[in-house]
Amino acid sequence: MRLLPYSGYAEMRWKNGQGVTREVCRFPASEQYDWRISVATIREDGAFSCFSGYLRSISVLEGEGMFLTIDDQRSALIPPFQATDFNGDSQVFCEVVGGPLLDFNVIYRRETTQATVCWERDGTWQHQQGTMLLFNAGNRLDVIVGGECHTLHHYDSLLIDNPAMVTVNAGSDTLFACVTLTSVNTG
Repeated sequence: MRLLPYSGYAEMRWKNGQGVTREVCRFPASEQYDWRISVATIREDGAFSCFSGYLRSISVLEGEGMFLTIDDQRSALIPPFQATDFNGDSQVFCEVVGGPLLDFNVIYRRETTQATVCWERDGTWQHQQGTMLLFNAGNRLDVIVGGECHTLHHYDSLLIDNPAMVTVNAGSDTLFACVTLTSVNTG
């Protein structure tokens, strides 16, 4: 289990050179990762980088929303805190609504990993297998993992990679992402 403070997220240029992302975490910590979680600022309309062999999930954290045109199909308005999944091989164009936005991204190799992104307010569950990442989109999030208490501040994350009972207590104005990442059995 690791607490990942927002201040420690590494900043890097986008593959297409048109922006900057802050990496929350990747596994393994190499160029050929199985999964990567990040936050990025999108300042203007433009094409997304291609991530061949990967699947993607994106959510708006700050801003009014966006439209994505994925392989020539324009989406409905994607409002904040709605995870939207698409293929990293797709041609994707983003239209920003109402000015710059901050987004939350999960990119994962389809041959090795399954991922889900859910936006929650609170809850208790038994984490069984794989990796779980909790990302705090609010001011403060109290998380109890196996009886141990952790406080996540704005945009901090908690990485849980062992089975444990997890309880999250948030204020009424706090949302958090619960990302689950499991290995795909390749037989």
